[in-house]
Amino acid sequence: MPKRYYVIKWVIYALATAFLLLFQLLVVYHIRLWGLTPFLPPIIVGVVSSFEGRNASPFFAAAFGLLCDLTTAAAPLPGFFCLTFTLSALLSSFITETLFSRDLLGCLVAASLCSALTGLLRVLILAAAGQPAFAAMCSVAAREFLISLPLLIIVYPTLRWVHQKTTFEY
Repeated sequence: MPKRYYVIKWVIYALATAFLLLFQLLVVYHIRLWGLTPFLPPIIVGVVSSFEGRNASPFFAAAFGLLCDLTTAAAPLPGFFCLTFTLSALLSSFITETLFSRDLLGCLVAASLCSALTGLLRVLILAAAGQPAFAAMCSVAAREFLISLPLLIIVYPTLRWVHQKTTFEY
């Protein structure tokens, strides 16, 4: 595939991701369940890693994680999202490539893995930093996971469309 197709493909992925982040900003931030707001970025990383595999998705995840690190105050330490998203993209793309197909079930597994890993690592880092109430932090991470995962019904069709329109078989 010519290099310009790769550039076009990832520009379209970036535009779709910007659309989804705008959706989070305008709609999702106003949703409060169990006192929490759903968090969309790990779901996006999971779906992209399911579609693009372990060769390309870690680069997307690292760039997207860096963007999240620069624009969000939710990270427990600098570079958290870049490292976590890259690690979760590698792991979820490997699992979905070997055990699942690139359908809704594979994306559900990948998004669940990315979201759960992000929450778990955040809890472990905060616990290692001396934050009290480990059980409360685990409860918050589990509730955030449960309220974020249904957003897959919006992320999956959007990114599946991008994948279908930008993947060429030779």
